[in-house]
Amino acid sequence: MEKEERLAEKLKKGSAAALEKIIDGYSGYVCAVIRNFSRESLSENDIDELCSDVFFALWQHREGLDPKSGLRPYLSAAARNAVKNRFRRSKAQMLSDNDISEFEIADDFETAEQAELNELMSFLEDGLLELSQRDREIFMLFYFYGEKASEIAVKTNLSESSVRSVLSRARARLREYLTKRGCDYV
Repeated sequence: MEKEERLAEKLKKGSAAALEKIIDGYSGYVCAVIRNFSRESLSENDIDELCSDVFFALWQHREGLDPKSGLRPYLSAAARNAVKNRFRRSKAQMLSDNDISEFEIADDFETAEQAELNELMSFLEDGLLELSQRDREIFMLFYFYGEKASEIAVKTNLSESSVRSVLSRARARLREYLTKRGCDYV
């Protein structure tokens, strides 16, 4: 983790060498997030293109990076957003090819729905920060990246039942966090 923090610090200061090391070290991770989040519906060329977009965005927004938060959370969020934007553009293109008035109606509906989803995601992100680093990582691997408890157990050197216990406690803590903040999505 300390090495990751140093790399992020160098990147923030504009080090192109740090960016190259980050790309070398995290390309596989970013591609896996994109592949899993898209439910494997993108071609390898699309995945590679989105992966490049993620690292380009990292470079463009490097000054706002918080090195103590780590690179993985930033890269993961950027990868998921890249997939969402790709699907959004594809959907908009399909709709505009058919009928512009249908697109305007769909856009109004999606805006309200998207606002609710954005609010929920904001609450969820804040709640995840309340979890320990280990619990947050296990939760993210299971729910955001779709990994199985058995795979997470191997990665974290825990038993599968321990992973399931962590997930259960994390869900309970998140539910409690969201309820205290008046989130009625729970």
